[in-house]
Amino acid sequence: MAEFALGDRGSVNIITHDFYDAEILQVFEELQMDRERIWSGQARLVPEPDNPRSSRSIAVYIDDLKVGRLSPEDAAEYWNPIARVVASGYDAMSYLQLTAVLRKNGGEPFIESQGILSLSAPGSLFPLNQAPAQATLLPQGASMKVLDEKDHSSYLHTILPSNGEGRVILALEANQIKLNDGTVVDSVDVLHDRKVVGRLSTQISEQLAPVIRYAFENNKLTSAWGTIRGNSFEISLTVQAARPSELPQEWFDTLPNNVPELIAESDHYEVPAAYIPSEGETQQVSTPKKRRAFGGSAASPAPVSAADNPVETSTASAPAFSSRLAALLGVFGGLILAGGIVLIFTRPLLLGILGTVLGASLVLMGLHFGRYSITDTDAAESTVTDS
Repeated sequence: MAEFALGDRGSVNIITHDFYDAEILQVFEELQMDRERIWSGQARLVPEPDNPRSSRSIAVYIDDLKVGRLSPEDAAEYWNPIARVVASGYDAMSYLQLTAVLRKNGGEPFIESQGILSLSAPGSLFPLNQAPAQATLLPQGASMKVLDEKDHSSYLHTILPSNGEGRVILALEANQIKLNDGTVVDSVDVLHDRKVVGRLSTQISEQLAPVIRYAFENNKLTSAWGTIRGNSFEISLTVQAARPSELPQEWFDTLPNNVPELIAESDHYEVPAAYIPSEGETQQVSTPKKRRAFGGSAASPAPVSAADNPVETSTASAPAFSSRLAALLGVFGGLILAGGIVLIFTRPLLLGILGTVLGASLVLMGLHFGRYSITDTDAAESTVTDS
């Protein structure tokens, strides 16, 4: 199918962050962690009237890979113009810049991507006029200011759209002029429907004049895309054409006139069913979609530390503390008890009795904590076994 280049004087973001990871990965072939990569080139915009999610969905393709879609709001605005192109038998083409980088979230890698179409506003996608039958159209390129357009403002206001901006097909004609010092230089006049509406700068004219003469020698006029902007008080005109160094050899060989005619404007266009689900759309389920992982096998569960299970930690540590306390009380209590008994026979009776009572009390306390330690250990083991 022949291609139709849409107007490129604007920017439209597309949705790439869900359902398209597998296709985006194929575009780049390889992605590395935190190293952004950029792809630039022509993308195809495909209306999908049979899309189960929305009958006004517009998919974005790089070759045969679906890498995104227009947002519902943008799809509603661009549906009729793009459907008109498709209904006329052409592929709707637009320049796309696609970026992608591998990120990590919670230890799981995923693709972070963004796509931007160079796309004019819906009312400025198509030229207001057609190229002459014998013209060859230069490929679109960077904008070049048309000079002296204000000298032709009366005529330009008659073709200015009511919204203040439109695309036009302009003809370029190479001439030579003599300056005041007698120097002869190239000058390229800009014409709209055979009416002169301005000229290009001397520098640009010198670059384009040989190309225009080459086309003329092969019985072709040279035309280019242009943009007209203005209001009731001012007007401006620009030419969007590739520089001679950017022209492919194929252009010189074929001198194409690739501004295809479209069917008449209408409120509705019949377009064929075109929905082909991406890998992510095929795997879509009712639950929220998980991000596609690009690492190796799934990680095994991490060992549970004591900090992760405070119940088990406190249960296990209590018996150990009680056991140590019982041992200390038993040792000190035994020593004091023995000292008290000795004092009963060697020192005043009252001091010996106090030592004996204190030592015996400490021994009894040690025995009490010892029993607590044994009971609590059994309970802790039972808790671990049950879990």
